[in-house]
Amino acid sequence: MSTYHFNVEQNSLEWHELRHFKIGGTRAKELFVKSDTLFYKLLAEAVEPFDEDYEEGYQSDAMERGNEYEPQARIELGKYTGLEFLECGWIQSEHPLIGISPDGITADFKTQAEIKCPGIVAHIKMCDKDEIPIEYINQCVHSFTANDKLEKLYFCSYRPECKIKPLFVKLLTRDSLVNNGTIAKPVMQEIGHLVTVSFTEADKLDLQIQTTINKLSF
Repeated sequence: MSTYHFNVEQNSLEWHELRHFKIGGTRAKELFVKSDTLFYKLLAEAVEPFDEDYEEGYQSDAMERGNEYEPQARIELGKYTGLEFLECGWIQSEHPLIGISPDGITADFKTQAEIKCPGIVAHIKMCDKDEIPIEYINQCVHSFTANDKLEKLYFCSYRPECKIKPLFVKLLTRDSLVNNGTIAKPVMQEIGHLVTVSFTEADKLDLQIQTTINKLSF
C-alpha cells in the first residue's frame, strides 16, 4: 500500500533523504533500459548513508521556471478539471525502491497531476501535435507504479505567455496506450502492463543489489 508524505516539502533536506536509494520519476526510464547504470546508482546509495550535509545543486533556467510557474499551473489545472490538487512531497510505493514526487494529487489519492512549464517551442509543439512528448512517458507511467490508488493522471503543459493556448492537458489511465519505444520505432503498450514491468525490473534490481552487497561484504 502506498504511503503519502504531505508534510514533507519538495527540495527540503527531508525530501532528499526520502528519495535516497529510490527510483523516482526522473529515474523511471532507466527501468526500461538495458544498462547497469541504474543498478550502480542504487548500489552506491545502498552502501553509504544519506549525506545530511547535502546542499541543493545547480538549477537550470528550465528548473527555475518550473518552480516559479508550477503553483499557478496547479490552480489552472484545477479550474480545467474541477478538482483540487494538493501538494505532496513524496509517495512511497509498497515496493521499497519505488516512489515519486507528484506535482499535485487529490485528497482521495485517485488523481494526480504531472506538470511541465516549458519554453514556447516545446509547449506549442505539444499543442499542435496533441500528444505527450515521448521523453515524459516513463515519468507518467511511474505515477501509476508508485501510487497504487491512482486512477487518472492529468499531464499538463502550462505557459501563461502563450496567448492562444496557455494550458495543454492530456488525460491518462491505466488502460491508456503509450509509446514505450522510440519516435522512429513506436511500441504501443498499456500503462497497466508497463507498471507490471516496472515492478518486475525493480524486483530484479533489489535482488541484484542485495546479492552484490553480500558478495562484497566477505
